[in-house]
Amino acid sequence: LKPCGSITGPACRCGLSRMSAGEVAFVTGLQTAGPGLSGSKPKPLQRRPVEAADTSSLARCSGAVVGGAFLACSKRRRHRAPRQAFGKFLGNMFPWLDEKKEDRQDTSSPSRGSSPPTRSSEEVMELKDLGSSAFDKALQVNLDNTIYGSFAEIGAGQEVSRTFLTAGAAAGTVARSLSAYDMQISDVTYGKAKRYVTQERLDQMLKTEYDTLEASIREEKGKETRFFAFATTLAAKAYMSNRECEGWVGMTFQHEAGAAPSSVQLHVRMCDETAQLQGEAIGRLGTNLIYLCNFAKDPVVITSFLLDAIEEGRLEVDFVQFDGPGFPEETVDYRLLAMKMVEFKVAPSVLLVYDEKSQLYIQAVPNNAFYKRPVVVQRSRFKPVTFAHQEVLQAAAKKLKSELSSDSREVMQILDFQIDDIVRPANLLGTEGRLRRTKAAVQADIDGDGLLSVDALANVFGAQLEADDAKQLAKDLDVNGIGKVTVDQVLGWTPQCVNNVEFLDRFRMLESLKLPVLVSGVGSDSELSSYLARYTTQPIVLAVGGGNYDIARGIFNENLYREYNGGMLEAFGKLFAGNVRIFQYPNIGADGAVSSEVEISGSKADLHRYLVGEKKIAAIEPGFVDSFALSQDSNESFRGQSEDVVSLMKEGSSEWEKYVPDEAAGIIKKSSWFQRYADGGASSQEVIYKVFEVLDKVGE
Repeated sequence: LKPCGSITGPACRCGLSRMSAGEVAFVTGLQTAGPGLSGSKPKPLQRRPVEAADTSSLARCSGAVVGGAFLACSKRRRHRAPRQAFGKFLGNMFPWLDEKKEDRQDTSSPSRGSSPPTRSSEEVMELKDLGSSAFDKALQVNLDNTIYGSFAEIGAGQEVSRTFLTAGAAAGTVARSLSAYDMQISDVTYGKAKRYVTQERLDQMLKTEYDTLEASIREEKGKETRFFAFATTLAAKAYMSNRECEGWVGMTFQHEAGAAPSSVQLHVRMCDETAQLQGEAIGRLGTNLIYLCNFAKDPVVITSFLLDAIEEGRLEVDFVQFDGPGFPEETVDYRLLAMKMVEFKVAPSVLLVYDEKSQLYIQAVPNNAFYKRPVVVQRSRFKPVTFAHQEVLQAAAKKLKSELSSDSREVMQILDFQIDDIVRPANLLGTEGRLRRTKAAVQADIDGDGLLSVDALANVFGAQLEADDAKQLAKDLDVNGIGKVTVDQVLGWTPQCVNNVEFLDRFRMLESLKLPVLVSGVGSDSELSSYLARYTTQPIVLAVGGGNYDIARGIFNENLYREYNGGMLEAFGKLFAGNVRIFQYPNIGADGAVSSEVEISGSKADLHRYLVGEKKIAAIEPGFVDSFALSQDSNESFRGQSEDVVSLMKEGSSEWEKYVPDEAAGIIKKSSWFQRYADGGASSQEVIYKVFEVLDKVGE
């Protein structure tokens, strides 16, 4: 491109006057050394808004500015498909240029419409804008000339569409942006709805927006264009209201040209104090979702990066749903997704319920599942699940049911699957570190087949560890015992990663019960109590006891409350706030003797008596205990707890099998991780953290 030569007047045909304010903002963020491209060196400046009136004056120096913009964009995105970016940017600035559509296609683009990466680690490597601002991600989507769609946002502003409209090159991406904020207008636009901040309403919005695109502009855009519809329906912070700030965010899109639409839907909880801040956070989340759906395809990758570049504590995404041909059933495991959501602090806890239709566990929205439901919950790491776990929970549910009125809803029994030990610490959570570790693992795969032999992996680890330690770490990753691991196994993307295998095995032990499972990163009883109290005003019961359980160690233990400034008293104030109680199941000794006696000494005994007197702690009476558990002749299977199983395995005794269901016993016998755990070796999480530590050093 050469300068147009026209400083003033209508002769200038560079097209800048036709640009949107957002596109002008992008172009004016670049400065060149001279009036033309020759010898110029683009220098990125801070993006700033430009008034519409500025466009005419900007056109006077169009040649230099446009050239600089092209050069800088090309330099910044040299790993991208430059022709695709040029084609779209040119199309926005020079609409009279008539490039053939086939000339604009570029199979090297990382978008879902082109040849997809074969492995998740490669997919992550292609997401070059991870860790960058929402504007950077929106710009990269805008520069992809294969995607075009609409934005419909209700509640918390229109921050997602604003991001795309001001990032630059928006004309080729944004078909329309609207907010049917008034309920009557919303009903006219999307149809009637009983409630407006619901998944049902989100479905209506997405379908209407997507169908409108297909019906109105498909012929003009051609079959090569991939349509999308993005929508939100949110209840943000309102004046003089303390309502729960939550809602729905979703996207319907074609994962490749000509495909039937796929969708991703999220339930979110907004934690900022003002509507303005909540809207800004949703703007980043929505931009992340569109960016990830356009350039990635692995549900685990998409889910784990949803809160990329969003400060911790601002948003919680406690429900995800993937549908359509872009996400084949074999790629979507909601159990694994729940684990990753907790691991990467996307949500503090994720609720899964058994779906009779699919006979699989799927995610559920806690707002809906817990609404006006009395709840009994049992906390455990389930290493492994035992007969005692099920009996304690059922007995507590029977006792609570006996106290409720006849018109109360059914008691909801929940297994609280504690995985707070796998929630990533700050040094392993950041995007920069994750990308560095990914790069190090991919580079170790010299032949590029996605496989690393245990010996090759030991050599990589040997740069930072002693030879024996490196060899053992590599062997621990080889969960299948075949002498090889995939790069994705090393990085934690696949179900065959060592810590993912352990989680899924422990979850499978629970599946035969078909009870709701709360996959929880919540570390204490008081935090769990507060979490549940968000969603129900009905009684909440924490069930404890059984076997050789010691309430003095499990509840009245000051070491558990060191993080509280007020110690045990502060924690108890939060634990027993509202309608929360503890039901204690009787102990069953090694000889089968059943006892409800509690041994607590010192001042803690006074506190225990007070809580019992206030009915905050109650014993589960024999009438609610299974008759088999009460009798010494038949209660042998109820005498052992998880730690007893581990102790017996260490001794080499097979007696542990009588304490666990057959399904759990079968899983344990096949699990190398459980044998390592029983032998006192490194836990699966310790193994993967050690791997990450080594890869961090290698990557540096």
